[in-house]
Amino acid sequence: MDWQPKIEQHGSAERGRAWLARVWRWYMRLLHAAFATLVGAIVLVLGVLFVNYVVLSTPKARAYRDLDPATPECSDGLARGWTVLADTGRRQRTGTTPVDDGGWIDASNDENAAVAGDPRWRTRFRCALQRHVVTAERPDGKPLDYTLGFLEFQEDGEPYALVSRSGGSDVANTSAMLRHAMESQMRASGKAASGIRPVITQLDALKQHLSTGSNYVLVFVHGWRHDARIGDGNVADLRLYAAHVARFLQQRCPTDPKACETKVTAIYVGWRGARVDEQGLRDLLGDAVGGFFGSVSAAATLFDRKPVSEAVAPAAISALRSIESVLVAPRSDGSQRNNRMIVAGHSLGGNMLATGLKDDVLKAVRRHAFGRTLPPVLGNLVVLINPASEASKWTAIQRAVWERVALRADEHTPVDEVVRDTGFFPPEQRPVLISVTAALAFPAGGLRPGDCAWIGLDIDDGFQVARQRIRQRLASTDAMFHSGVDYDWATHDLFPTFKLDFRPAARFLDRVAARYEGRQPRGMTCMPPRHAAALDAFLTLPLRALSAIAETFPFQVSLREESRTIGNLDPPRPAAGVLADTQPSAAPFGTTHEMLGLHDTGRERHHAYATLADAPIDCPRSDGWLTRARMRRQDRFTQFWDSEDLAADPAGPGLGRPAARFVHGLHLSGIAPITLANDPFWNLRAFDNALSRHDGYRLTSFICAMNQLVMDDITESTPQMIDTMGPLGGHGFNVKP
Repeated sequence: MDWQPKIEQHGSAERGRAWLARVWRWYMRLLHAAFATLVGAIVLVLGVLFVNYVVLSTPKARAYRDLDPATPECSDGLARGWTVLADTGRRQRTGTTPVDDGGWIDASNDENAAVAGDPRWRTRFRCALQRHVVTAERPDGKPLDYTLGFLEFQEDGEPYALVSRSGGSDVANTSAMLRHAMESQMRASGKAASGIRPVITQLDALKQHLSTGSNYVLVFVHGWRHDARIGDGNVADLRLYAAHVARFLQQRCPTDPKACETKVTAIYVGWRGARVDEQGLRDLLGDAVGGFFGSVSAAATLFDRKPVSEAVAPAAISALRSIESVLVAPRSDGSQRNNRMIVAGHSLGGNMLATGLKDDVLKAVRRHAFGRTLPPVLGNLVVLINPASEASKWTAIQRAVWERVALRADEHTPVDEVVRDTGFFPPEQRPVLISVTAALAFPAGGLRPGDCAWIGLDIDDGFQVARQRIRQRLASTDAMFHSGVDYDWATHDLFPTFKLDFRPAARFLDRVAARYEGRQPRGMTCMPPRHAAALDAFLTLPLRALSAIAETFPFQVSLREESRTIGNLDPPRPAAGVLADTQPSAAPFGTTHEMLGLHDTGRERHHAYATLADAPIDCPRSDGWLTRARMRRQDRFTQFWDSEDLAADPAGPGLGRPAARFVHGLHLSGIAPITLANDPFWNLRAFDNALSRHDGYRLTSFICAMNQLVMDDITESTPQMIDTMGPLGGHGFNVKP
């Protein structure tokens, strides 16, 4: 019948329309879900920005340590010295067992605990100059004494003026107050008014303090998520460093009279590195909840704070050079005062120093006379600790050196010229600029397909010892991945992500998935591959999918020197050769040295601040170690020198080694050294038994090793600061013995 096909045709059409209707409904639901997700993401981002910039924002222009040293609260402390932190810390430590790992927090060095015990310390800790004492508990122990000063800057680089106290509140210093202070100085010194400068800022107070005697100055420029507020962890870190240095000088005193008379001054360079009031959140919601939300809110402020660190850089460098000029000035009889200064910057503080010094360093390299010692660029040594700074700021310096020397012989470059250029910097050259970053893994650049087969060879081909060393290091790396690698996640993964390079983040997600699945990450182990269980593979599928998307996301920043940080740019390994070879890299820019601890990871314990006067600390003199390390490798033009392999001491035994192991070049990576053996610019890949995590720089061995580079005569060249600000008389300070 004719109607039956029509009915079937009509039914088919109805089913088609129903199917299309279902598809349309699902499409609209998906569209609505996508739109809702997009709106939710926008609201979340705007909410985070609103919370960061309005609700939880720290004060934009506020000094935390601006109390005039002449006020009674401060002058009494400078005369007597404060023991409150060590005393309170000992009570805090009683009955507690703190976690001792890369994220160790010293409970015995807490300003907030002292304030809780006596609220008057909230005012005293605001002093621009403070004198702290760590007393000894042993009868034969000696107290440690140091001065702590502050240099704080606004977001545009402007300094803060000092304030006084009157009636329990702050008052600005007036002309009458300055006149009274100057007249007091004139009576004390017997000088005319023309020889006295008023103390108006924190810098003035520091210059006046450092204008006499012998001083060892330790400068610390803090980084992201920190400022100079009372209770800040970076201020506590600087106190820990200063007390360590006082202990190191105390150890040198019996054999070096100059060490006995040297006073330690620590200078904290403060700026608004903390946009979010994380401490306020912890106080309000508790350490767990408040800390979590504080970290989430602060994560979005990395590149909000980075431009501020660069804006502050010129003012900070200018202030430090002004202090340098005071330290360089001789006594009235013309003799030197044996002053030394080390400047360290962490995270964005390292970026501040790298930004502010880049042009000066480039000019110094371009003007450098062949065979002469390159003088320090600021103080005696600048150290960038896990710097959150583009690698291009370092590679620009490397290129300036690279353009002036011949590193490889070819038909246009004779061997004699290459040999001659190894003396571009002399053997007595000391480091003047160091970057040290907690590296991810060994070897630099990871493993290639085929490397493991070569590493597993058992044949007498001359590489047996090298293969054994590689196996030992890989075993340590495998253990690290099993327990969690203490590398600098912030500069290795987070920094490139904000620079629109998602490849490090993709590999991070892959490592997270691998750890959950119980396998080792690809390219970082020679262990046999282990297949993940079906459930584990299913649960980690979103991570691996997100990793794949991030790895291949279009329009990423491809210039690694702009997206990677100074310490996370390794020179690419040559296509030819095995790991034991030393083939020249086609792009010889990036990391240059390695730093290793002398103990297994986790074996060295931290020393709490309150115990430093009694703790079993050993940081001996290390005179001449760098010269002897280079002499040991004379047959290889001193390349691949190793601080654990030193030539015999011509003066006889007795001189020590550094507290950590320094190695020139990237050992067992297949790459030839990319810098001269005497190069003064060290870009160190640090293993986690020396430096771990983003803020794991508190081990005594690390503090000792960095300060030995300045405190001791590691080469025949005595460290000498230079005055880059002109004659001291132009500053109006008369330096006295």
